[in-house]
Amino acid sequence: MNAFLIDIETIKKIGFVNSNVENNIISTTLRRVQDTMLRPIIGSSLYTRLLAGVDADDLNADETTLLNDYILPVLVAGVDLRIINHLTYEIRSKTVGTTRDDHMTPVTESENNRLSDDLRADFNTYRKTLVAYLCKNDTLFPEYDDTSTTNENINPDKGATRTNIRFN
Repeated sequence: MNAFLIDIETIKKIGFVNSNVENNIISTTLRRVQDTMLRPIIGSSLYTRLLAGVDADDLNADETTLLNDYILPVLVAGVDLRIINHLTYEIRSKTVGTTRDDHMTPVTESENNRLSDDLRADFNTYRKTLVAYLCKNDTLFPEYDDTSTTNENINPDKGATRTNIRFN
């Protein structure tokens, strides 16, 4: 399924990603954030249900609240965190290098690390809020409690295992 849980314009509107960032970079980052950061938090069953619900436009009121009030901030913060390196480095056929803009001075490594730490803290705060909401309202989302053991299934985090996600 190729659905996104939020659209790129929303990321540009409420995140730190500038409106001049190419949509293909944002969409690639968003796909990876959904798959590698959100899915392990909410589990495969709820993740798949939400993607299908967005794709079919049949989310119920509880799912819409979950998406708009709790998942959206996690995704935007995750994209902000992950896109830093995607905008800093370019992968070419012969090498990986840093990109430069004629109108900006690139940040130093320590400045980049400080920004990453701030964005990571934001992400972790939103993640904890999402997990707390899901645990408190687990009866509204039966897929959140699905812990079937198949190779494709990732069980929901429930807040016990991931207290700090690092990418640098």
